[in-house]
Amino acid sequence: MTRIAIGTILPSSNRVVERTTLAILHHLPGIDACFARIPYARDGSGQPPGAYDAASYTEAARLLAHADMAALCWNGTRGAALGLARDRDLAATLTAAAGCPATTTSLFAVEALQRLGARRVGLILPGTATEGAAHMAGLAAEGIATAALRGLGCPDNLSAAAVPPEDIIAAARALTAEATPDAVLIWSTNLHGLPCMAPLEAALGIPVLDSAALGVAAVLRAADVATAPLAPLGRIFGMV
Repeated sequence: MTRIAIGTILPSSNRVVERTTLAILHHLPGIDACFARIPYARDGSGQPPGAYDAASYTEAARLLAHADMAALCWNGTRGAALGLARDRDLAATLTAAAGCPATTTSLFAVEALQRLGARRVGLILPGTATEGAAHMAGLAAEGIATAALRGLGCPDNLSAAAVPPEDIIAAARALTAEATPDAVLIWSTNLHGLPCMAPLEAALGIPVLDSAALGVAAVLRAADVATAPLAPLGRIFGMV
């Protein structure tokens, strides 16, 4: 049987996307995961303010193409802060460089929330509420309001990977008690939110969307991979 390969581009300071992807693909035998990194240090340096360094993404996509990808995804959340038009342009650039369908976590997050009928979200961020303002504005431009926000106090991107799932779960419970959102969005692909989704959905009765898991769902859909075996992990896999 021919194996399918999916490609993922991730920030250089990320320690969660790869393990999230592999944990999900454990349930889908026959799918290979290939990864490439672009410069994004723990302090956010490595990419220009307010933009993507197209050359680094193009090179990452070109190298992934050597392994014959069925599809690829930029599994990072900057798109919400930059504005989704930037991610639409980036997806087109990646498609041209790799010769296969390409998407991004932010693009799929907006689509997933819209399809789930979630117009008001509870947003969990690694840093502070102030740092989340641009992300809130980007989501609002797509018709998704932020009902409440919790920052986890991480001083930089790398430290987000060390946040225990229990802290994410506690933040989600606090958000929903405060604002009764339509869904909870764990908004950093360096937060380990995958194990939080199903327990929180069962407890809260609303969709809970982890960013890194959204990126995996996005690329699986782009590769036309059926995801029924992933349904126990969270609602987002039931809609791919």
